[in-house]
Amino acid sequence: MRLSRARGAAALASVALAVVGLIGAYRYWESYYQHRGFATVAFVPHAGHGRLRTVHFYSPALHRQADYIVYTPPGYDRAGASGERYPVYYLLHGSPGRPVVFTDIAQLPVRMDNLIAQHRMRPMILVFPDGRIGASTYSDSEWANTPSGDFAGYVMNVVRNVDHRFRTLAHRQDRVIAGFSMGAYGATNIALHHIRTFAALQSWSGYYTETRSGVFAHASAATLAANSPQDYVHRLRGLIARDPVRAFLFVGRDDDDSPQTGPMARALAAAGAQVTWALYPGGHDWQLWHAHLDQMLILASRDTRTPPALTSPGRARSLTPGVIPIPHGAGRHRHHQTARAERRKAGRGQREEGRRSRVPPAR
Repeated sequence: MRLSRARGAAALASVALAVVGLIGAYRYWESYYQHRGFATVAFVPHAGHGRLRTVHFYSPALHRQADYIVYTPPGYDRAGASGERYPVYYLLHGSPGRPVVFTDIAQLPVRMDNLIAQHRMRPMILVFPDGRIGASTYSDSEWANTPSGDFAGYVMNVVRNVDHRFRTLAHRQDRVIAGFSMGAYGATNIALHHIRTFAALQSWSGYYTETRSGVFAHASAATLAANSPQDYVHRLRGLIARDPVRAFLFVGRDDDDSPQTGPMARALAAAGAQVTWALYPGGHDWQLWHAHLDQMLILASRDTRTPPALTSPGRARSLTPGVIPIPHGAGRHRHHQTARAERRKAGRGQREEGRRSRVPPAR
């Protein structure tokens, strides 16, 4: 009897250890999934904390209820009585991806709070729209107006909704739009189609031409050209002369799309925009983007403090002169069209993630 009880206790102990091990493994996996192996950003001493929330609204462009995530800076709620208003930084996610990558992986709210506490940037409202088709992380809307949904129109709906709900500085010089990968393409395409709305854009590892695939599979030649910034930017000289534009483009040297960045920067400059660009060491991944997050926040803040000025068509400024992009086809990230096709294939049969962000809804 005693032997039987001892064996039973040992079995229970083994099960308990196994459960504890599984819980530990799950927590490790969840932490890694959220932060992709990067160390969690800690608040610096005396840093204030902002407020994160999800806003639900009706999007006329998508003909349905939609949402976006917004982060208001420290002191926003307390400053309500004074009527203080803030510039807005819009950030578009890539594919596969979703809006919470900017809070979970990039940790932009904490980074901004720290930079504000260190007097390195001004308080801004951060907005993270949702460019997923059918809420699928593996979808690829290109942030464009296609038969899969008018996602460029949705972003403009978000801008109007943010200006309506929050105390924004509702002028083009007080808005910056940015994104990575698909989001970088989307930010560029949307900004250049809405120059009267955005005075500054950032492209993190973007591409600037579209081909007949994915959501553009059945697009006409005219539609492809209208959604390829490299093709139409030269026609914007008159608009940019009226409403100046500032752009910052960067990409990893080993990104297979890196050869597109220099020509796009030069085409923007030739159209009259103030352009800075860089080829940094790295590929097409968070290792690259993570290294430049503080730089992009500070740049966004500076761009809203000093609006772009009227300039004659000129030359793009390179931060990395002499760095040569890798030959096309030899990079660590293949052409975006091929990569998108592979992501769609990889996403088939996979269930949509059950885990939802615990961002509280706006009141």
